[in-house]
Amino acid sequence: MENCAGRCLKRIGRLVKFDALFFLSLAFLLFSFSACKKVGTELVDVVSISIDKTSIQLKVGETVTLSATVNPSNASDKTVTWSSSDVSIAAVDDGIVKALKIGTATIKAKAGDKTATCSITIVPTEVSSISLDKSSASLKVGETVTLIATVGPEDATDRTVIWASSDTTVITVSNGVVTAKKLGTAT
Repeated sequence: MENCAGRCLKRIGRLVKFDALFFLSLAFLLFSFSACKKVGTELVDVVSISIDKTSIQLKVGETVTLSATVNPSNASDKTVTWSSSDVSIAAVDDGIVKALKIGTATIKAKAGDKTATCSITIVPTEVSSISLDKSSASLKVGETVTLIATVGPEDATDRTVIWASSDTTVITVSNGVVTAKKLGTAT
């Protein structure tokens, strides 16, 4: 039977052996990682990023492609991440911005810890023309005629037609239906 001092020395020997293996393994790993690094290569941080446009106006449905430039040109990681401050107004995917509804959004390009922005304003498509299917009509008192209005362009944001008579004692108009009230001329 082994005495107490002998057992303690065996335990200490095993611990020393374990600690030596642990430190040897750790040293090997550190050496391996340092050997993977290419000689003369060091990380180059992004210093700045810029977008080719700082502000744009678009109409709903239109798209525009933004281009980002990362500096310096030899930055180690030149990956650009795009985002929109309001994806319901303007969405962005890899620099391609799509106008979704009227409003304002900020598009952000990020590389490393640097950012650049472009303000996107989505504006209404204005009405450029209104035409009627009839240029004149002759009515007897009490008769009606329906006029059809064509609003252009077809993608106009507000295509609402407001109907009015130049003399409501002669004719009235409501939603394109003209009613003769008395003899006379009106537009």
